[in-house]
Amino acid sequence: MGAREDLLAIPDEALRTGRVGQAALVFMDFLNSPKRWWTGFGDLDAGGYRWQGLGDLISISEIETAYDLSAQQVNFTVAATPEMLARAINATAQVRDRAVTVSMQLMAMEARDGVQRGQPLGTPFVLFSGTMQRMPWSASGPAQRTITVEAEGLFFRRNAPPRGRWTDPDQRARYSGDLGLERLPIYAGGYEPRWV
Repeated sequence: MGAREDLLAIPDEALRTGRVGQAALVFMDFLNSPKRWWTGFGDLDAGGYRWQGLGDLISISEIETAYDLSAQQVNFTVAATPEMLARAINATAQVRDRAVTVSMQLMAMEARDGVQRGQPLGTPFVLFSGTMQRMPWSASGPAQRTITVEAEGLFFRRNAPPRGRWTDPDQRARYSGDLGLERLPIYAGGYEPRWV
């Protein structure tokens, strides 16, 4: 089912109460340990999975919902402990070019004990699909450290041809046995041939 059918499957009486909220659900397919988390507190069971609540420890940049074919970027920023920062610096292979999906989950909100709590309404629908790229970090003092995970949309490299670099391995993959770019690395540093 698509997002439209999922929304139509929600009973009208649940939507007409005026107490409908939303939450972002994020799946990050890290190489050794994929993570599912959401922007609320505590664990949430939605869409057949359990999502770990991170609350205000993480933020997500604006996601454009235009229906054009754009290569939008989404950034995830987390307040980091020194242990998380050390792990992030050494985890480039765990993150680079791995899938990330941001979904929206509608919630039926109700007040219990003076706190707003929500129950999932319907199934989550995808707002953004892409791949994680860089993980820049910053530290501004002993108590403020942040890690940012940059994610590019699915159309990030849509104009780049496969094996599109001007390197010897790419050239050999395109044309077996071609030695045309074999000497390219020695010219990259400003090499000037001497003519006698």
